[in-house]
Amino acid sequence: MLMPCVSSSHFLSSHFNHSLQSSPSLCCHAQALDRFVDDKLDICKAMRDIDMDQATLNKVIAEHFFREGRFEVGDIFAQEAQIPDVHDLKAPYIEMHKILEQIRAHNLEPALQWAASHAGQLPESSGSVGYRGLGSAGKGPRKGPHPPSAFEFKLHALNFLTTLTQQGQEGALAYAKNHFAPFQRTKMKEIMRLMGCLVYLRPTSSTHQGSAESVAAADGGGEGGATAMAIDDDQERPQPENSIANGAVKQAKQPLLLFTLAGTPYAELMSPSAWEDVAQEFMRQACSLMGQAYESPLAVSVAAGALALPPLLKLASVMERNAQDLRSCEQLPVELELGDEFVFHPIFACPVSKDHATPDNPPVLLPCNHVLCEHSVLKIAKGRTRTFKCPYCPMDARADNLRALIFPDVD
Repeated sequence: MLMPCVSSSHFLSSHFNHSLQSSPSLCCHAQALDRFVDDKLDICKAMRDIDMDQATLNKVIAEHFFREGRFEVGDIFAQEAQIPDVHDLKAPYIEMHKILEQIRAHNLEPALQWAASHAGQLPESSGSVGYRGLGSAGKGPRKGPHPPSAFEFKLHALNFLTTLTQQGQEGALAYAKNHFAPFQRTKMKEIMRLMGCLVYLRPTSSTHQGSAESVAAADGGGEGGATAMAIDDDQERPQPENSIANGAVKQAKQPLLLFTLAGTPYAELMSPSAWEDVAQEFMRQACSLMGQAYESPLAVSVAAGALALPPLLKLASVMERNAQDLRSCEQLPVELELGDEFVFHPIFACPVSKDHATPDNPPVLLPCNHVLCEHSVLKIAKGRTRTFKCPYCPMDARADNLRALIFPDVD
């Protein structure tokens, strides 16, 4: 993985563009590598030698390959880098990609089983992590101490719609009765909208008399048969590049859709992107349970570097003409703006004490609109009822007459 700077640009462009393009928040930066980096560019001018834990870096690189499903490449790299306990590092990603492939093959049963096995860890609200209320696909709800999760509802909603288009109102109602009861408290609006689909459902133009009965018989009846069926693909889905094992994935067969919602107020529910949305949500939840960020740390670092490289190279050229070396600077003479997507775990630091704000030491707003941490205010005022002057302007204030501030998304 270590290579001369002259070939580093080609390595970055060829190996990380796919990772950036597949990331919802980083895809807009995928072209940065191709636009600003070429084989003739000497990026060493914008680099400096820093002390780095090589073992940690090797682990991050190997984990990136496993996260991307490139297990063979990851194994080779781990062997050459002599990374210990590589099996433990790889095992969670193997399971994750097996389930991802099943979802993309339009089979939600493994995802439902995964969610049931992680009861109490998945969030009840949308976009976050518990639940034990639902069994595997095709089975009724089971009782448990944990509320159902938003991700579980997404899975069952997609299965409901699949059942609706293949088996009609009767099959969809049976599925709803078996699986929607645990979500009545948190997802009633969504359930009511799904029920509205029953009114607008109509047969497709290709439906023949008796097709519904034959499909239902072939699927074995009930709602479970809808799990592995595709709903809106016009072309055969290609085999994923990162296939885990031969025969492990149930290939999505072209289904016979007997009913449709096209041209109705509910047509958007049958969007072809629904399956990929569920796949991305599963990956987000799985990474969260593994204690990992949804975005690959290595891909984020490469994207940030690709954006920072052009201004750094321009700055290096200007300094070189003035007989200066950018690599010798303790601090950059200019500030690099990378965007909000590269801001992680922001904090408020008191300008007086330099302490980070905490729940016990929150930031407070002075009448002059300057902000300090509460402990700093108490030290300056020497009491809650005494008047003191703001350290940054002559305005007076009292410690017992200040407002605590809450910054959204700031620790």
